[in-house]
Amino acid sequence: MTTTTPTSGTSSAAAATAAAAPSSSNSSASSNASLGQSILSGLNAGAGIDTDSLITNLTAAQKASLEAPVTAQQTTNSAQISSAASIASDLTGFSQSLNTLISGGSLQTQPASSDTSVMTVSAISGQAIGNLNSAITVNALAQAQTAKSQAFAAGQRFNTGTLTLTVANGSPIQIDVNSGNNTLSGIAGAINAKNAGVTASVVTGSDGSSTLVLKGTTGAANTFTLSTGDIGSGNQSLASLAVGSGVTGGMTQTQAAQDASLTVDGVTVSRSSNSFSDVIPGVQMTLKATGTIGLSSSTPTDAIAQAVSDFVSVYNQLLGEINTATAQSSGPLQGNSAIRALKSQLSKLTTMNLNASGSVRTLAELGVSTGRDGTLSVNSTTLSKVLAAYPADVEQMFMSSQSSSDPQVLITNGLGAAQSGVYTVTNITPAVNGGDATGSINGVPMSASIWNLTAGPGNNADGLKLQILSAAPSSVTITINQGLGGALQAINDSLLAPNSGALTTLQSSLATQQKALSDQLTKVDAQVTVYHDRLVTQFATMNTLVSGYKATQSYLTQQVDLWTKSNN
Repeated sequence: MTTTTPTSGTSSAAAATAAAAPSSSNSSASSNASLGQSILSGLNAGAGIDTDSLITNLTAAQKASLEAPVTAQQTTNSAQISSAASIASDLTGFSQSLNTLISGGSLQTQPASSDTSVMTVSAISGQAIGNLNSAITVNALAQAQTAKSQAFAAGQRFNTGTLTLTVANGSPIQIDVNSGNNTLSGIAGAINAKNAGVTASVVTGSDGSSTLVLKGTTGAANTFTLSTGDIGSGNQSLASLAVGSGVTGGMTQTQAAQDASLTVDGVTVSRSSNSFSDVIPGVQMTLKATGTIGLSSSTPTDAIAQAVSDFVSVYNQLLGEINTATAQSSGPLQGNSAIRALKSQLSKLTTMNLNASGSVRTLAELGVSTGRDGTLSVNSTTLSKVLAAYPADVEQMFMSSQSSSDPQVLITNGLGAAQSGVYTVTNITPAVNGGDATGSINGVPMSASIWNLTAGPGNNADGLKLQILSAAPSSVTITINQGLGGALQAINDSLLAPNSGALTTLQSSLATQQKALSDQLTKVDAQVTVYHDRLVTQFATMNTLVSGYKATQSYLTQQVDLWTKSNN
């Protein structure tokens, strides 16, 4: 007679349930169903049970059920980490590339010299030049005092003693001459080692003789003298190396120290060097020869127009990446507050004031508009008209600068960190007797730490930091031009600040979550090991019991057979 065991019925029911499962079941459920079917088949294997296979399948089923939710979270976490890192990197790259373009000077008005053999000029990064039209005459070049000794035989030894070098009426500098350095090359090395502003060199003539040459720094004030004093004897006297007025038998002055002289639009000025940047603001001048030049300037309107177009293009690329990362259905960072903050701050770039003053101060006024989807576009007609009408204002939008009306009040925040504007700081007092300095903007006191003041929120001067020196006046005017590069850098710095930036915090949180999920998988492995070992123990006990039952069954069967035979 054929019987159906309860185990067999259970197996059939499980098979029927598996067959009825919807085709949309995930891979984890399908795997568990397969393992379950294998386990049931092992239980229904007949008289003997393959416990090794059964334990393996039960362990695998347990492991899969515990790991599935963790690995799903890991997949999400990895996508979030990748997306956040990509956005942070692209934001930094956007800011750096813009500031590199700006600092390169190609968006600034450039000065031009009509004769570069007389004078060369260049723009100083970050400083406005304006419209230049000047006549400049170079009357004289700055020169350095130069002196040379007589020609000495190669290897000529000098008496030991001292040389005393005095530069620009400064403190005398003593140079020892001893038996180890009492040659021209040794003396030159000893002079150079003092770094006193006089350079010594030894020139070898065609006949093999040696001449000591001393050269100072350009400028009339930088004359030098060299007095000597022998201690030893028997060699060439150190007096032959003396330099100064009234010196006889010493070195010969071949060139006197003098200042550069130039006349700018009828005003004569002098400088100690042939290269300077404090005669015409924003212009670095380098004198080459005497003569007259015309100084003009040109605004790079084409370069600025291209820069605006490039900015809009890169902005839209970054916005597209942000939108993909925050897409409602599939974005790994959908709803994330840090990304929302980034998107919000970027959207304000077109309307914020990039200049402290002027007729054109925003990108919107320049022809940059925001579409319904948040992307930017440029009206080239408007851009061309504004560039033609207000070239200086537009140029200023790409430069970061800041200035204080008094040198006793220093601006210590980085360029671009503070918002554009003209701020009056009042009630200034320096720090005295261990106390803190004071100062207010728009009537709001600044926070203080000894001599440092920081503008608080709510007065449109966020990010402004000052250092108050001892002779500071009671009030100063601070002018901040944040510029487009500075504004974008401020967003980057705010969101990626090492300890408090929203994007930095997000990346740190995701990294912590990544480690926690990895630790969770390690715990799962430990739990599965315990589960496996428990199954081994349970099935070993079961096998012992089954073996006992079978022995009893065999004995009873034998007894029944004997009883049956006896009855027959």
